[in-house]
Amino acid sequence: MMGVLDIIHSFYAVVGVTANLLLLSIICLTKSSGLKTYAIIVANVACVDIIEILLDLFEVPRMVAYGEDSILLFHGLCTKFGPEICYRCHLVMLHLIFHSLFLIAYSFWYRYRILKKAAPPWYIVQTIIIILFIPNGTPMLLAMFARDDQEGSKNILRTVYPTVDVNNLTHRSVNLFDPFSAPTDYSAIFGPFIVYTFIVVMRRKVLRTLASLSGKMSVRTKQMHESLVKVLTYHAALPSTICIGVSSFFFQMMGFHSSHIDGLIFIFACIPAVVNPFLSLYFVAPYRRYRCKERKFEL
Repeated sequence: MMGVLDIIHSFYAVVGVTANLLLLSIICLTKSSGLKTYAIIVANVACVDIIEILLDLFEVPRMVAYGEDSILLFHGLCTKFGPEICYRCHLVMLHLIFHSLFLIAYSFWYRYRILKKAAPPWYIVQTIIIILFIPNGTPMLLAMFARDDQEGSKNILRTVYPTVDVNNLTHRSVNLFDPFSAPTDYSAIFGPFIVYTFIVVMRRKVLRTLASLSGKMSVRTKQMHESLVKVLTYHAALPSTICIGVSSFFFQMMGFHSSHIDGLIFIFACIPAVVNPFLSLYFVAPYRRYRCKERKFEL
């Protein structure tokens, strides 16, 4: 199973990082595309996704859930530096996964904002993005002080995988009721619900405002707004893939343990970071036109 995991995480790194770098390059080369400060949000999402994908490859994480304990197993390059480095990198990766979702919600607000008023200055857009780090960043910092029970982890791993030599595994335990890790657990549970509620509300407002202003817009401007709303909707739907991975957590809580199951949660969690740039490159008209222009030039 580890061979399959290595292949999948490596595939994510090659495809995801390449696509996000291509998107960043096109953003830099199409400054006068008419997207103005919105490109700052897209660029931030791409940077977040690149770091997330690289950390995922650095860790190659799995998770074993047993009772009130979760044991993180690491098989990537981070194992050369010890379980604590792996764990802290993992916390940053989790933070970036949720921060990317926050940026999608922010994108809907931004789309609604420019339909009502002039686009805010670039430094205001970037400042808000930095502020959005706080809701997930604070629990992440607290979780770094969560207690690690190495002996307890080994006993659980021996119970779950009796034929595996646990002394050769790099692992780190997290208890559900640890006061330092609990904020991260609860923000992971309730945070997406709050963000998705905000996204649904803002999407309705954007569509309603767009319909009321359609008579005052040119056909091209209306099509641009509609395509951006469409791509944002797809971006917002992508993180739901993590629900498939989370189901593996509940299977383990019910007593079903397998190396094929405990790696699923992070495989599905990283799908949005790989697919996001392709959505932007296809649906955002200025980026698509630039890509098509370059392709014609090469031909």
